Amino acid sequence: MNDKLQYRLSKNQKVDIATNLIDILQKDIMITKHTKTFIGNWLLTGHDEKRKAFYDVWDIVLRNYSPKKRPILFRSCARKSKHGKIVSFTGRIECARRFSDNKGLLIICDTKEALQFEKKYYNPGEYVHTFFPLVDVLLKARASGGWGFSERLLSFIGEDEYIMRFNLGHIHSLRWT
Repeated sequence: MNDKLQYRLSKNQKVDIATNLIDILQKDIMITKHTKTFIGNWLLTGHDEKRKAFYDVWDIVLRNYSPKKRPILFRSCARKSKHGKIVSFTGRIECARRFSDNKGLLIICDTKEALQFEKKYYNPGEYVHTFFPLVDVLLKARASGGWGFSERLLSFIGEDEYIMRFNLGHIHSLRWT
């Protein structure tokens, strides 16, 4: 028997979840049941269990969402990811260090630099270099009574997670020593 998460979504569900994620941050819309399940499943599954449905939703979000803040983001990995792959970053270098166990690469992205020309040259639906602050959704949930998220899921606020497309043109990498 396969113990891996079999997470599937219809095309309409993917669009609805992506739209809800964007609207939560841009229009103060309440979270839907499907979006809450999506976030919970994303946070609780390891990278080897993430399926196409997750990446399809994030692809829609990243093509249509333009963040207001521009933090420096970090990622730890054994090697550079494939260009264009959707991955998690953190806004805390301490989290990146903890995930790395002081091995592999530290990836750094200055989002202010990466997004410098995004609004000038692209329209919503065409964005290439954006990121999504998943931590902001969790912070809104906590400030609004939790939205039904468990304490375990709200504890992910400490990881300061952002979802971003790995873009080789806007990252710097260092080796942990």
